[in-house]
Formats: sequence, C-alpha cells, structure tokens
Amino acid sequence: MIFDSHLHVTLVGEKNTEGAVQKLLDSMKLVGVERSCVMPEPVSSLYFSKDDMTGQAAILDDIGQKHKDILYPLLWINPTLPFDFTKELIDRYIINGNIIGVKLWIEINARNKRLEPLAEYLEKHDIPVLFHSWYKTVSKYGAESDPSDIAVLSRKFPKLRILMAHLTGCRLRGVQDIKDCPNVWIDTSGGQPEDGYLEYAIAELGPNRVLFGSDYGGRDIATQLGRIFSVDMSDEDREKILSLNALEFYRKGERVNRHV
Repeated sequence: MIFDSHLHVTLVGEKNTEGAVQKLLDSMKLVGVERSCVMPEPVSSLYFSKDDMTGQAAILDDIGQKHKDILYPLLWINPTLPFDFTKELIDRYIINGNIIGVKLWIEINARNKRLEPLAEYLEKHDIPVLFHSWYKTVSKYGAESDPSDIAVLSRKFPKLRILMAHLTGCRLRGVQDIKDCPNVWIDTSGGQPEDGYLEYAIAELGPNRVLFGSDYGGRDIATQLGRIFSVDMSDEDREKILSLNALEFYRKGERVNRHV
C-alpha cells in the first residue's frame, strides 16, 4: 500500500471541491496510492479569517466523512487568530469530527510563544500536526519556520507528534536539526527529487521517521514516487516509508509510543 502523507486539494465552493476531490482520487488510483492526507492549497492571504477557517473546516470534515480510511483531512490553522476560537474548531471538527490533524504553514514561526497554547492543546489530545519547514536564502516569508525552529518547538512539547514537511527543502542540515527530536518525522516532498537526500535521512533518522509525501497539487505524484523506488533499501524499509509510518503518524487520540 502507498500512503501519500503530504497532499493538497483546492477548496473553492462545494461543487468545485467535489470535482477537485474526484480529480485527486483519480490521480491517486492512476499511480497506486490508496490513502493520503488532504489539506487545502496555500492561500494568497497569509492571515486568513475566522470565516475562512470555519468554511474549510466544514468542507474537510465532509471529505473525511465521505472518504473515511482513504482521505485523512488536516485542518489548516491560522495561529494568529484567538486561541479560544481555534480550540472550538479543534473540539468540533477534530476531537469530535472527521478531521485527523492540523496543518501549520507560515503565519507564526515555530519558536513563537503565541503558538504554545495551541501546541499544548494538540499535545494533550494527541493530535498530529504537519508543519511547513524550509531552509531558504531568498524569498523567505517573515514568520516562516526552518528545521531549527521545528526542533525548538518539539523540545518544548516532546509528546507532540510533528511531521516536518519538505525533505528536499530542509536538506542535510534540517535532518541534523531534528535528529535528536524523536517526536519529529519528516516527509520526502519539497521541489523535484534530488539524489542523496532520502538516503541521508534514512541513515540519520532511521526508516521509521521518514514518510513519503508528494506535495500533490504543486507536484506530480508519480515523479515524487520515483525518489522512493530509485533508492536501494529493504522491502521492509520501503513499506515503512510508503505506508506504515504514515498510518502510525496519522492517528488522533492514540498515543504513539514507538518514538515518543
């Protein structure tokens, strides 16, 4: 089985969203992906509103209900909004709903203390979070997190399950940043496949902390799968990276003990 741990879909109105989801399912079937997370495409406004969050939460909850055990929705949270509002959404749509976890992008840096009430609440309820991360020399957003920032957050909340996005963007330095953070996994997305990074991540982190991710929407799933099948590894390790690690990570309310 193949589980794509990093994947986007466009949420624009109920009818258009249904079409986008069907296109996603067709794309998954074409390349043999049986399950995937699903999160909204990045929005142009960094600080999206309460209405935006509430609307996408309802759509994602519906996707999770209609495609249970196939699509694992992630609620895109804007941590600059009041925590009480965010908590209500988490309670309704994650703890008591069909959304599996949380996506954090570039609205707040992972070191920012304003993120701590949210991180504490996610840790308390054992809710997984996918956190965008990238080392950049140009075009970096003001609050964008790099792997060293993710490492700081993970040490503050050592039982919070974090999937650090974009191996190719985090690169060798990023792998070293999280090496001693057992509650942080990494996905293989980020630009086009490049030789060496996957092998390095497996060697430094072990095969249990690496998840296949395509960044579909912006990237082709088949091309991204090439980076997994091009590397020499045991069938057991390949199965972990392609599916077993994602199945372990994308749980809510069930403390994972293998790494944490």
